Amino acid sequence: MSIVLLGSTSGSVTLQEPAVAGTTVFNLPATTGTVALTSQLGVTEADQWRLNANITNTTSLTTFTTNWERSDTYGAGYVGTGMTESSGIFTFPSIGTYLIQMMGYISVIGSQRYNGIQIQTTTNNSTYNTAASANQFISIVNANYTIGSLYAFFIFNVTNTTNCKVRFAQQCEGTAGVFGGATDENNTAVNFIRLGA
Repeated sequence: MSIVLLGSTSGSVTLQEPAVAGTTVFNLPATTGTVALTSQLGVTEADQWRLNANITNTTSLTTFTTNWERSDTYGAGYVGTGMTESSGIFTFPSIGTYLIQMMGYISVIGSQRYNGIQIQTTTNNSTYNTAASANQFISIVNANYTIGSLYAFFIFNVTNTTNCKVRFAQQCEGTAGVFGGATDENNTAVNFIRLGA
C-alpha cells in the first residue's frame, strides 16, 4: 500500500493514498520545523519466563519470589530488550501497553476446594493490587496426584518503568500440592508482549 504525506501551512500532516498505484509521495510543509515519523508497527517487546523448579502451593496468599528463568530451550527467544526480574518482581524495558499472561500448572495429592493464581500490578512501585486471577477446584482422582492448569491475563499500561511493575501469586484451600516448574519446558510460565505505545 502506498502512502502520501501532504503538508499544509497550518502545520498539519494528512495521510492520503496516491492516485497512481505503486507510488509513495512525501510532501512535507514548506514552513520551518521538524517532522518526525515514528513507526509503531509490529511487536517491539516480547518475553517469556517460567518457574525452573517446583514450588509448593500454600493456603495463604504467597507471591512467586524464586525459581524464575527466561525460557531458553528448543528454539525459545525474545524480542527487544526483554524483562528483568528480581525476587519475583518484573520490570518492563520501556513504557507502553503490555499484554501479560500467566499459566499455572498444578498437581495435588488431595482434593482442594480451589487453587488460584494472580497477576498483581503496581503503578507506584509499592502498593500491589490483583489485576487478574484464575481459580479452579481439583478433586483427587488418583492416589498419587491429580493435575490441573490455570490461565490469567491482563493488559497493563506502563507509563513509567520505575513505578509500573508486576508480580505473580498463588493461593489454595485444602491439601498442599505443587506448582510445576522445569528447566526445559514451560509448566508455570508468564508472557509479556508490548502491544503498542
